[in-house]
Amino acid sequence: MMFDFTNTIRAQIAHKEILCDNLTPLNVLDQLGAKVLLESAYNETGKDRYSILILNEAFRIYKENGGYYLVCAGEKKALQEVLAGLGEAQKNEQLDFLSCLAYFREFAPKVESLPQGLPLPLGGAGYLGYEFFSEIEDIAFKNPALYDAPECAFIFGRDFLIFDHLFDRLHIVSVSYEHEKEEVNVQEKVEKISLALDLIHISKTQMPTNTESHITSAAKQETYEKMVLTIQDEIYKGNLLQCVPSQSMQVASNLTPLQAYRNLRHQNPSPYMFYYDFDDFIILGASPEIMVRLKSVNDKSIFTIRPIAGTSPRGANVAQDLELEQKLLADPKENAEHLMLVDLARNDAGKVSVGGGVRVVAQNQIERYSRVMHIVSEVQGELDTKRFKKRDVLKAVFPAGTLSGAPKIQAIKTIESLESHKRGIYGGAIGYFNRDEDMDFAITIRTSVYQNGVYYLQSGGGIVYDSIPHTEFIETQNKVRSMLDMLGIKE
Repeated sequence: MMFDFTNTIRAQIAHKEILCDNLTPLNVLDQLGAKVLLESAYNETGKDRYSILILNEAFRIYKENGGYYLVCAGEKKALQEVLAGLGEAQKNEQLDFLSCLAYFREFAPKVESLPQGLPLPLGGAGYLGYEFFSEIEDIAFKNPALYDAPECAFIFGRDFLIFDHLFDRLHIVSVSYEHEKEEVNVQEKVEKISLALDLIHISKTQMPTNTESHITSAAKQETYEKMVLTIQDEIYKGNLLQCVPSQSMQVASNLTPLQAYRNLRHQNPSPYMFYYDFDDFIILGASPEIMVRLKSVNDKSIFTIRPIAGTSPRGANVAQDLELEQKLLADPKENAEHLMLVDLARNDAGKVSVGGGVRVVAQNQIERYSRVMHIVSEVQGELDTKRFKKRDVLKAVFPAGTLSGAPKIQAIKTIESLESHKRGIYGGAIGYFNRDEDMDFAITIRTSVYQNGVYYLQSGGGIVYDSIPHTEFIETQNKVRSMLDMLGIKE
């Protein structure tokens, strides 16, 4: 196993900056391989400044069947057994999953030697599945799973590439962790990566001559509309204000995940674009919605939530697009849904904020994506650091109200009773922690899980008292459209 807590090996970090005007993150992923790629494009405004690759992992931590595990170089051990080497087994029986991540984050090196503001996910990059909520509230999720994946999984990187698109620079970073069994020559690793990058040739990801993708399983319209009616009955009874059911779809395809991701990032540029290779399955997505972003500024921890609720298809031209925008903003049902979820976001933020620290900084704005437009607002909170840790913010907002409903716990119980399978990765959070536990997580939507030649897709929508079942079903079809486009399935 990777760690030996009896030794005194210290964490190290090495960094090299090179010109990268002829390299792209996708070329590197294609030719060198990587465990994680994180990119960003703000809807119609273009590319964000940074892209992040984890070329090689040091270890990963995941939760499966109620147990926590550490995997390194193919060797798997129960986390409690690993931590027993510190003589703290009894104490660590009380650790939850996020506390376990934080514990191992402390073994990573400090980053003072790196350029200020450089994003480096030393606290782990990965996901919390929707059913992670059982660690926050006493709710049992008993439905069967659609695919075989851990409930939560995070990769701790060994070698990183951070593209700075503003200055056409590439930062190569290699790290070692405290208490590793053997010394790691991080400077040597950086130089080897630099040489490998010199050998990359610029090319496009090879696509199959004929794309063969077909839907093998999809929810029936009648089934989804019955869920809508059941939820409305609960609303009429006063048990719910809103609920967000979903439907799943499975697509068999000859496209590799990398080919599919290339299509997705081109067709549907989004604030959160990601590709995670967990060996037995791959996650690829283009999410428009922040789960939570937290940054430390002048000794304050400021976090952001951006509820997206209210959806319309895009128009065929500019005039039609503007007409649909005005119609969306004037729609009482869509506005009622959005306002409820803004209030829920404010309530969630208030759980961990200082008094008076929550405010709505933007409300009812329109954001456009390739197939749909959304109503978006932005809520900010200031963490009460005397009472809460940064990771408590993620617990406070999880899962997003836009993927569950209000009141949140009752909505989640209703979803569990209506949907036939666990949501798994869909509807949870995906992103990373920095060394100091600052974080950036998206809601896991517009996302596919690939396993054994099958792409698993899922989409949902918010139901309120005056929702029209047929219209709600069409909305879920519009939302999944970008993923079907990715796989070459036409309307």
